[in-house]
Amino acid sequence: MQIITYRTGAFTSMNAAFSTFIALFAISGVLSILLALYTSFQKTHFSGIRLFVWMSITTAVYSFGSSFELASHSLEEIKFWVTFEYIGLPFISPLNLLVVFHYVGRERLMTPRAAIATLALPAVSSLLMLTNDLHHLMYQNIKLRDDTPWPLIDFTMGIGYVINGSYTLACGLVGMWMLARHLRQTLNVYRKQTATMFVGLFIPIGASLVYTMNLTPYHIDPVPATMSFTNLLYCWSILSAGMLTSTPVVRENILESMRDGVLVLDPAGRIADYNKAASLLFPFLAPALIGSNAVQAIPRQHLRPEDADMGFLEAEDRQIEWLEGQEVRHYRIRSSPVYHRHGGALIGRTVVVLDVTETVLLHRKLERMATHDGMTQIYNRTHFVECSERLLTEARRTLEPLAFALLDIDRFKLINDTYGHDIGDQVIRHVVRSCKIYLGDRDVFGRYGGEEFALCMPGREPDDAYGLLERIRRELASGPVMTSAGPVDVTASFGLSAASRDLPLKLLTKQADDALYRAKQSGRNNVQIAGSRDADGDEIPPSLSDAERRKGSNGESASG
Repeated sequence: MQIITYRTGAFTSMNAAFSTFIALFAISGVLSILLALYTSFQKTHFSGIRLFVWMSITTAVYSFGSSFELASHSLEEIKFWVTFEYIGLPFISPLNLLVVFHYVGRERLMTPRAAIATLALPAVSSLLMLTNDLHHLMYQNIKLRDDTPWPLIDFTMGIGYVINGSYTLACGLVGMWMLARHLRQTLNVYRKQTATMFVGLFIPIGASLVYTMNLTPYHIDPVPATMSFTNLLYCWSILSAGMLTSTPVVRENILESMRDGVLVLDPAGRIADYNKAASLLFPFLAPALIGSNAVQAIPRQHLRPEDADMGFLEAEDRQIEWLEGQEVRHYRIRSSPVYHRHGGALIGRTVVVLDVTETVLLHRKLERMATHDGMTQIYNRTHFVECSERLLTEARRTLEPLAFALLDIDRFKLINDTYGHDIGDQVIRHVVRSCKIYLGDRDVFGRYGGEEFALCMPGREPDDAYGLLERIRRELASGPVMTSAGPVDVTASFGLSAASRDLPLKLLTKQADDALYRAKQSGRNNVQIAGSRDADGDEIPPSLSDAERRKGSNGESASG
């Protein structure tokens, strides 16, 4: 086995270097005790605070043991203090790893069983050191050196020593890897804390490598001395950056528990942070975008042209559509500035994103149910009248012509009585499809009741409207409707009125209804146009005479 020179304790005239090591070891122990006391009484939400206290206590045990070992005068004293060190030494790195698990928010992975398993090997190492004289698994032999100015020892490593050292190194490296990974995703304000913990792990590991390479004076272990520096670093970070009292885990627990997506922007508009809910709403979000300009990072191809200016990032309340493949999602954006509590300077902005797709679709569905006829999917009577009132008002303002018509399916009751209501429904849907073939974009079409329909046609003169209705009439009369009960002949009668002066919609409807009545009396399957009425109710002759209309329409007589 390899012979390793170990530091030890005392000589009558100690030189400056020797005194310095003892002082640094003792200072490290004192700082560790102070850290343990200070953090014990701190109010914090950090779940790993007790582990940090125990880590500080074990560090103090190791540091004080190393100091007394170096000041010892005999081999028996040295062996006693080496054994004392192992009460704390094997636990320092594993406890530090447990603290890191809590710090980065992975404490759920460290279950009580996992924590016990993590500390089991250090406990075995301490027990083996206490009973080393019985089995020599930690140190096979220990003897004083005769080539040093003060008592130091040589020892031969046992298998337990190798296993404990390897385990200590592994815990430190895993902790550093977790912190380095977490550092990329940490908000800027917490990076100082994370970097401090990383350095606190790195320095002792580096010192151990220096000691292993035999680069220290008289091969004295520098680790206890470096821990005085790491303790000072922890003190500075706790006092200046709120380490262990205001941790990113607290922020993450709050941010990640929010069901809504949250983006955090810095004063320059760069992405400073986001939660998991935001990454689900915006799949492009990734840790690599931290620090990127939000306006440039958000892909515009997912947005409507009116949202491509990214104004919603600063809008107090705005709704946008997000295009993801063939799917359209609806997001409600609420952006709020964040000001420093001292001085009121702008320090960033929070952008809360709510997925309101289901709400929007439900609203549209309810709105359609309230405005459309369920069977034909055209406007119902209430919504048709509302639209027609608006169009009539606009026509008066712009002096634009407007025509109004009523359509009634001929002998519809007979169809229902003969074939049943299901066939009647098929006939109604056929009539709607036939009308839609000829209607323009501005024409408004609605179901007025039962087998009766209404049309409001802005921009159409009576002659134009009449021609439109005549084409629809001919389409319906051109052949039977093929239904599940066989072919059914369908015709319709039409009544047309034209807006004139300041006549209300109610009077226009009455005129169309009167014209429809005349169409029924004239043998059905024809179009009749009403004469306009003035404000006193006197009829004004229409632009197209009844004789001309009958000449253009199919005036066949129909019984029933």
